[in-house]
Amino acid sequence: MEEPLSNRLGNVLQGFIPGLSTMDAPVSLNSNPRANDNNEGAIIIDMPSEGAAGGTGDNPAEGNGNEAGNNAEARGNTASEIRAVRPLLERVLPFVLILLVKILYDHRLGVVVLIGLIGTFIHHNSSLKRQVMLRDKRQIHSLLIMLVLLPFNIFFCYYVFLEQELYKSLIFLKPNFENYDLWTLLWVTGITDTVIKFMTIAAKCAVAILPRSCLSFKRRGKHYMMIEQVSQLYRLLTPVPVWIAYLSDYTDSHWIVSYLLTFVYILAKANAVYVMGQEVRTAVRTVFHDVHYGNSPAEEDMKNAGDACPICQDVFKEPIQLHCKHIFCEECVAMWFDRERTCPMCRAKIVESPKWRDGGTTTYVQLF
Repeated sequence: MEEPLSNRLGNVLQGFIPGLSTMDAPVSLNSNPRANDNNEGAIIIDMPSEGAAGGTGDNPAEGNGNEAGNNAEARGNTASEIRAVRPLLERVLPFVLILLVKILYDHRLGVVVLIGLIGTFIHHNSSLKRQVMLRDKRQIHSLLIMLVLLPFNIFFCYYVFLEQELYKSLIFLKPNFENYDLWTLLWVTGITDTVIKFMTIAAKCAVAILPRSCLSFKRRGKHYMMIEQVSQLYRLLTPVPVWIAYLSDYTDSHWIVSYLLTFVYILAKANAVYVMGQEVRTAVRTVFHDVHYGNSPAEEDMKNAGDACPICQDVFKEPIQLHCKHIFCEECVAMWFDRERTCPMCRAKIVESPKWRDGGTTTYVQLF
């Protein structure tokens, strides 16, 4: 059977046009039956445009449509993944909750005591900061109540767990536990850390109760900072005995691994103690050195400043002029810098970090 004319012409064109047979889009070679009279039997080569072939041609609407389709497909994949994970969560979540309830019930006394201590700490910490801010208007009876309640809470905690002898952690000894599992370790360190925080707040309450004649308000921030830094160093050391006992226990592991972990822990702890020791040294030196935030203003500057301190809104007492030229009472601005590091008027930076000078105690729990 004779080969059709269109196929023969196609073979000829493939010889003259390299790569014609490998084009992404099909090539149509056909006779147009409706050709005009002058071009009857003409061959029409239908080659789709680049945009039609790849979907990335000159038509922007088509490109945006493809992008929207890809986004919809991605959202569909995410939704399908969530639907695939949901049955797993529904099967696992009840057992996780059951295990959590079991652990909390088995250790219910310790959990309740720990939650009570944390709540008590948060309340007394905020109350002390508020009383420190009031200066002469502070409520002495509130400070005295805290000074009584804090030791009572410590005594109550150690009385409840008298058999475990938790108080030994305060003198760097191990409490009375047969086995030191992870839960016991974290619980003991958490209780000890909270108790030391109570002691810290009580010491700051004692400083806050002192009358102005014994200790001026502008110097109290440095004492609060020193007490806090010493407390953090103490809290950093108390977990060491129980952690060494836990890491050096090679009942379920090889003794080399246990002693290696203990050695690494001691090195890391020694570095942390050294850094904290430097901060304590700086705090102690600060207590015995007066810090001057500015100079005494001239008479002309006092006339321009007016008659009242911008902080206390009262007559200037021992006025001092900062390097930004604003004038305040020395005591007022000293207590301001116990909380802020910038000028109250223009926000120019005057001092470095004022941390722990406001009477606050860190909420961080030292577990390691």
